[in-house]
Amino acid sequence: MFLTEREKSQELDFHEVLERRTELGEGERKRLKMLRQGFHGEQIYDRLWDEVGHEQLLIFRDLWLKIENATLQIDALIVGEDRLIVNEIKNYSGMYQYENGSWSVNGFQISEDPLAQASRTAGKLIRLKYGSSHPFEIDRKVTFINPHFNLTIDSDENEKHIVTRSMMKYYMRDIAQQHAGPGAAALSNTIRSCIIDDPMTPPEVEAGRIRTGLYCGRCGSFGLSLEHFRTRCTRCGHSETIEYQTVQAITDFAILFPGKSITKQNIRWITGGEVSVRRMERYLNKYCTLARRGKHSAYTIDTSNLKELLKIKGYDSKYEKDKKILAD
Repeated sequence: MFLTEREKSQELDFHEVLERRTELGEGERKRLKMLRQGFHGEQIYDRLWDEVGHEQLLIFRDLWLKIENATLQIDALIVGEDRLIVNEIKNYSGMYQYENGSWSVNGFQISEDPLAQASRTAGKLIRLKYGSSHPFEIDRKVTFINPHFNLTIDSDENEKHIVTRSMMKYYMRDIAQQHAGPGAAALSNTIRSCIIDDPMTPPEVEAGRIRTGLYCGRCGSFGLSLEHFRTRCTRCGHSETIEYQTVQAITDFAILFPGKSITKQNIRWITGGEVSVRRMERYLNKYCTLARRGKHSAYTIDTSNLKELLKIKGYDSKYEKDKKILAD
């Protein structure tokens, strides 16, 4: 079973919100494309596990760990009775070659080395042995999830650490024959004690770049007609509640400016003044936690994940027509 959720990274969240509220530079567009491609590959990996079955396994997804002075990120970590299996997930496509320790794609050398990356991660996990009373070994695989990936590799030694899409289900079925018992439970507890939040800090963005106001959740247009409790997009006709869109603006601000306080002034700014002060204060008090009182009151939010925040704070607007948003 999956022990952790797979969520978008802070960096991907940042670039997606930035894309909605400004014109991206070339470097930002390339970075966003790469981040989306990587996350899509991880979702495919998870779906393959769902198809194969993982009820008897313990699988951590999208992990950040702090082990002694080392910080590491793991796409997937499978916990067995006496074994940890690191899966580095890549969504590459094209003609790749690995020779003499270097990678190239379509004849052009690239700097990223997935095999070395997986090896470094496995090496750092060895440190867990020092604090664990349960002995275990560490295995590692780089899983290339894209069916349009082709690899020529120079040695059997390196090839044994690689799984391509055509072999993924065979590989997973082989692992699924194992059963997680007391040893795996003990190892998973050791892993849990090392989990940390995503430590990556998104790049700073100038406030002057940001387009303020409410926007359509379907087509992204800022051309909205404001009704009493709802907005209607003048481009596609999609309708959303003002409550939903205000909470979306709050999470947008938190993602774009993690170092700044969530205040009435800042949320009034990012909503473009389209939400009345009284209504905005009501939503801040409902969806946020007051961290500082006074003339310059400041708030915090439990999560910048919009759907999760709406769920835990009990979003139940009678004006909401999209029942999927209200569903648990």
